[in-house]
Amino acid sequence: MCCTARLIVAMKTAGRFTVSSNSGMQHTPRKEDNFMSATPAPQRIELSPAVRAVLEADRPNSQLLNYFLRYLEALLADPAGLDSAVTPDVRCHELEGIGYPRGLEGLRMFRKQVNAVIPDEHILITAVRFEGDDIIEADMDMSATARGELMGVLATGQKIRFDVHARSRFMDGKMAERWDQVDFEDIKRQLTRPIQ
Repeated sequence: MCCTARLIVAMKTAGRFTVSSNSGMQHTPRKEDNFMSATPAPQRIELSPAVRAVLEADRPNSQLLNYFLRYLEALLADPAGLDSAVTPDVRCHELEGIGYPRGLEGLRMFRKQVNAVIPDEHILITAVRFEGDDIIEADMDMSATARGELMGVLATGQKIRFDVHARSRFMDGKMAERWDQVDFEDIKRQLTRPIQ
């Protein structure tokens, strides 16, 4: 992806965030915002046949993939439950780089805000790779309906689709460190096209 930029998010005030100085992602929760999806988190994660084969192979990589899936489910569900899937001192390099607090608190703040803007987020994991017995890389195809202000655009139900490249390190079954990449300019282009 030539236009891939690291996910850069800075907390401004409670309930409002900005993603990268040049993307202008902002969200201000409103009373009418629906913060939870009616579909449970596990049902919003889909695996490609190749990824499913890794999961069913019953190898050390299968266990690491299981940990990653548990972490994704926690992200999509209530951010208060993240402590079951991440370490208390988790490093989210792309979030810390722009001002989110280090550790679980920063990740919770970020996911609460994202879940408010795209409460129906669906994840298709298309490929996984492993480095040693503690690092997983995953290519994911995300789709969602944007509601609220996103990247400086008032989203009123636009369907968006974007790719995420995740690289995560696990320790004792919990995510301890991550580096995520996403193309925000593509998301912004999708938000400015008319709803069909």
